[in-house]
Parts: sequence; C-alpha cells; structure tokens
Amino acid sequence: MRMLRTTLAAAMAASMLAGPAFAEYPDKPITFIIPYGPGGTSDVGVRTWGPYMEKCLGQTIVFVNKPGAGGEIGFTELANARPDGYTLGALNVPNSPAGAITKKDAKYSMDSFAYLGNLYGSLVAINARKGGQYDTLAKVVDAAKSGTNINMAISNFGADDHIKMLDFMKQAGVKFTFIPMSDAATSRNAVMGGHVDVSGNSLTEVVGFQDQLQTLAIASEERRPELPDVPTFKELGYDVVGGSNHVIGAPAKTPPEVVDKLAGCFSTVAADPEFQKAAKERALLLNVMDAKQTAEWVKQETGRIQA
Repeated sequence: MRMLRTTLAAAMAASMLAGPAFAEYPDKPITFIIPYGPGGTSDVGVRTWGPYMEKCLGQTIVFVNKPGAGGEIGFTELANARPDGYTLGALNVPNSPAGAITKKDAKYSMDSFAYLGNLYGSLVAINARKGGQYDTLAKVVDAAKSGTNINMAISNFGADDHIKMLDFMKQAGVKFTFIPMSDAATSRNAVMGGHVDVSGNSLTEVVGFQDQLQTLAIASEERRPELPDVPTFKELGYDVVGGSNHVIGAPAKTPPEVVDKLAGCFSTVAADPEFQKAAKERALLLNVMDAKQTAEWVKQETGRIQA
C-alpha cells in the first residue's frame, strides 16, 4: 500500500510539472518553411500574416525559404520534422498533392501533415514582356496556331500555373513548350528578361510588376480590381478559373493541443482587420478556412487529382 501511495504521488507530481510546461507553448522561436524562393505568393503571404501570428502566439517566427523541385524539398522537410509545434510550413495545393501523387520517389504524402488552416489563395495569370510582340492573348494563340514555338515559364510541372495553362492550351487548341523554373519569382523574371515568350504566374506575383510585364488574362470569374483593364480568360472565350490555396501545416504527429493553439491563432489572424488590410495591399486573395475545413478540402482536392 505504501508503495502504491508513493507511485501515485510521483505520478501526480509528474503531471503537475507536465501541465505548466505544455501550457507555456511556444517557449522558443518557431521555424516556418517556405517551400519556394523570395518574391512568390507563398513568400509574400507568410511574411504578411507573420507579425500578426507572432503577436497571437507571443513568440518569434523564423521564416526560412527552402526552394527546389517545385516545393517538394520544403514539403519533405516539413513532413519529416520533429512534431513538437516548432516547425510549420506552407503546403500549396494543388502543388503538394500533385508531387505526392505523381512522383514515384516522393518522401511525403498528404497524410504526413496536420492542417492548421488557410488564409489566402491565388489566381493564375498569363503574362508577356511589356513592349514585346505579345500584347494580347489572341496574338499568343494565333502565333502558336501558325507554328511558332511558344516558350512558357512555369514554377514547376504539376503546379497550379502548369495545370491551368494545360487547361487553356486544350481549349485554345494550341501547344506551348513548358519551361519549369525553380519557383514563381524566377518564372516571372524569365519573361520580364525576354528569356521566354510568356509565363504562368499568380496575380499576386505580377501585380506589382506591370511596368515590365503585360498581363494578358487572369483566371478569375470577374475582372480583378488590382488590374481592372486585364480581361479574364472567360471574357476571351476560355473557361479557365482558379489557382491555388496556400495551406498551413505541421508534421502529422504534432500534439492535438499544439495544433489547436496554432489553428486558433490563425483564425484570430484571419479576423484581424489590420491583417485583412495588409493582405489587400499586397494583392493577397483572402480565402479563409479553419483547420477542419482545410483538412476536408485538402482531402477532396487530393482525391480529385488522383482521379
């Protein structure tokens, strides 16, 4: 009996110590993996919500760019990180499930992650060099139909820009030569520098570069206020709409209590008028989903890509 009392007392003492320590999360800086280079929508987005998330958590977030292989280097590092809440990352969809599904040697799956929420998305746009020969989408289509080889820069095979441009090509009855880049910013720079004919980029990535770019069409339902003079694909006769969502995740075995705290803070950030204002100024397209909604949506999109 005495031994039992001693054991129970020790267990109670351990639980009392564990409780406060866990409740103090986070007690050190958090690393956030951006699976693309500087200047893309992922990079712009996380650095926009970052200060508001730090305020909610009471802790510093260190943003680290890990570009390469269309995001797969960053996705893999996040999947294999220690699941303690101190490593988070961006999981662009459809990019992340496309890589997991289509690459035989992929070192992650969409079950490798716990989903914390989604704050914003993006819309794909097709762009040409300012002052170049392709100042309308019709000219690009006509050139391709006449036999001209049109080189198109994309962030990677299986990325949202690649998927939407494949859709456009099919509807237009043309073929482009896709040139995969290391990330979206490199793709944008390639067309601005005249190294390719056109590029597929998100609206966020090109809206601030209209002095060097001619955006020809945007994959939106209606014209965007950021570029009101640019037509939609639909206006031009092509049913091409959409882009990606920039899902926020953690390693799958992250403790539920930590996931709940992080997800709660992302919801707090989403509702903050100051964040909403900053997002609008950076042409980020708010598309808020909580943790549960995000997990369900990712599952749905993954199934659609597999089909």
